[in-house]
Amino acid sequence: MTDFLQKTKSKIAAILYPAFKEAVLLFLLAVLVAIVFNALRPAGISLFEFSPAKTFNVQQAKIPEITLEEAHDLYLKNKVVFVDARDPFSFEEGHIAGAINIYPDEITLHLAKLKQMISPGSIVITYCDGPHCPLSHETAQGLKLQGVPAVKVLIDGWSLWQKAGYPVTEGNK
Repeated sequence: MTDFLQKTKSKIAAILYPAFKEAVLLFLLAVLVAIVFNALRPAGISLFEFSPAKTFNVQQAKIPEITLEEAHDLYLKNKVVFVDARDPFSFEEGHIAGAINIYPDEITLHLAKLKQMISPGSIVITYCDGPHCPLSHETAQGLKLQGVPAVKVLIDGWSLWQKAGYPVTEGNK
């Protein structure tokens, strides 16, 4: 009888041991993937005193903001290139006249066109809609990382510009 029990235990162990190894391997892989994705998210959970959100906020702080009056003054002097950071559908519904649409994930696609629009002494102003919209900061940071020197953010730019009655246009122009 003990021989039978011993053989049964050996068979069970032979079946369970590879499954256990595989489960541990899958668990470790899942943890690794979770840590990587957490590190890539701006609002990730702070691990080991590192917070992607804090890093992102520090980077955002490096981009200066501009007032509506300053932006409009530069517009009148042709010393500005506006970058609408909203999605293409919102851009087509209406945007600051002369603006170019660059969503944060598409900076490299439009960088050459933007650099052609920048003249010496002009600055790039990114904007989106709403006082808490992060797209203008994300786009400005991306442009800075791509070597665009003079970038500022107009907070709640689209709404402020419209309410002031400044020039706007529709479509993809």
